[in-house]
Amino acid sequence: MPELPEVETIRRALVEPLTGKRIVSAKLKLPRLLLDFPPAEFAAKLRGQTVKAVIRRGKYLVLELSKDSLIVHLGMTGQLTAAPARAPENPRFLRTVTGLQKPEGVHPVDKHTHMVLNLDKGDRLLFRDPRTFGKLALVPGASWKTHPRLAKLGPEPLEMKPEAIARTFPANSLRPVKALLLDQEFVAGVGNIYADEALFRAGINPKRKVKTLKSDEKLRLLKAVKDVLRKGIKYQGTTFSDYRKPDGGKGDNYERLLAYGRGGFPCRACGTTLRKTVVAQRGTVFCPVCQK
Repeated sequence: MPELPEVETIRRALVEPLTGKRIVSAKLKLPRLLLDFPPAEFAAKLRGQTVKAVIRRGKYLVLELSKDSLIVHLGMTGQLTAAPARAPENPRFLRTVTGLQKPEGVHPVDKHTHMVLNLDKGDRLLFRDPRTFGKLALVPGASWKTHPRLAKLGPEPLEMKPEAIARTFPANSLRPVKALLLDQEFVAGVGNIYADEALFRAGINPKRKVKTLKSDEKLRLLKAVKDVLRKGIKYQGTTFSDYRKPDGGKGDNYERLLAYGRGGFPCRACGTTLRKTVVAQRGTVFCPVCQK
């Protein structure tokens, strides 16, 4: 699932091609992706509105329009593609049968493209999601801030002061520390990839109970969270499977990971074989020496 660095990379890449553009027409091909709004009215509601801003909140993207706001959650396999009017389409997509193939580049509208926004001068924004776990919501004005899914999100980790967030760790919690990092109400945007990376950098075992963490360990962990997220953004996200940038390209962070996806390989710090386990129902990789 795209996490904060992937969604922020997408946001930054969409600012220029979308801001100030008028939606000429819209098409929603899979109505069940739309939450709490009549699908039959979706196209008419969007028609004629102008994109004022592209915003990220946690793992959500928000297109603030002249009258309403369109909230997008990419789910497991969602891709937002900015398709300029004269962009060459990758013909490999035409041969995609199951959606499991991972071709790159601007794609034509295929059976997995569930939303199309036609913009000024022939440009388009395409939402493609083979596994259809993504979600869309259309809300009035700037009310996206109070939407139930976004209002409950915790602070933005790149904006947080570690000292302040450290005080919000539940003092007597028996939860594993990784489970806390994955809790979007504790801090927004951290998922499985960057939780593993932050815990490795901080030298904290993912199964440690939250109540056992000392003050300096909490600060070290929160600083590590910021570091790994910034690194992920620097390299434009981690393409492990489905994640694509709006131009159809892959992120470059995967080969720079220290823990996630490296179970069975040598630790890049001490050489010990990294171990795989399950924490909070998520596959987890850690070093038994560096993260005792």
